[in-house]
Amino acid sequence: MPKRLIVVLEMHRNPFQILDRCTKIINGDELKTEFPQSNLVVANIPYNISSPLLAKLVYGAAANSFRSATLLLQKEFAQRLLAKPGDSEYNRLAINMNLMADVEFVMDVSKRDFVPCPKVDSSVVKLYPKTEIPDVNLEEWWAFTRTCFNNKNKTLGATFKQKRKLMELMKFSRVEGFCQDSNDLEECESGSQLGLGVGNMISSFRARVAGVLESGGYVDKRPAKLSHDDLLHLLSLFNDVGIYFRDQAKGSDSCSVAELDFDDGLL
Repeated sequence: MPKRLIVVLEMHRNPFQILDRCTKIINGDELKTEFPQSNLVVANIPYNISSPLLAKLVYGAAANSFRSATLLLQKEFAQRLLAKPGDSEYNRLAINMNLMADVEFVMDVSKRDFVPCPKVDSSVVKLYPKTEIPDVNLEEWWAFTRTCFNNKNKTLGATFKQKRKLMELMKFSRVEGFCQDSNDLEECESGSQLGLGVGNMISSFRARVAGVLESGGYVDKRPAKLSHDDLLHLLSLFNDVGIYFRDQAKGSDSCSVAELDFDDGLL
């Protein structure tokens, strides 16, 4: 049986020589280096870049090329990654990961198992890329989940009543007559461009948003208790009536993975 090629990606130069000719060493920054196509991924991820690195792994060019990824993560981060709707740790990280991959807990690893002993405990988790990915604009999805989870325990009805949030959505949605060309929401809010008509526009748009929430039964729902299927449904309801969470001047086509900002991570 032919040997499998082992690819090692390491930022720091390896102090020892790898003699196995079936091992390939890539010396580079994990966030800047293109991940090779692989069957299995095993990694001890630098804890300070866990979020952007996982985003790159499951949303990037190498996504779905691997069968599974076994990762050593900081325990608190792993708990957030594994959180389910209703859990206190449930957050945008879990929602965005669950869109692309199933996450499985393997084991906890005590800090006392390392030399020298670090300050935090760790956990091992496995990621399994999903074979069927929802047809959703990724930038739109990321912006939507960011809005919902800015205050995950507030009802959606309360979140979408905020005047500034409504004005932001009006601008992104290219509402006719609204001051889309202004980068300053305060300028729009003051009515300097639209006069007294701005208040009527906001009231009308607020009613449209409220109608979406009511139609799906989401007015009194809290993001902390919604599954990714619930959130996908709500986003589709918003988009169906022309309400968007990213600037539509960028176009409606889904962005390529190369255009995603992995430094933003999944938080």
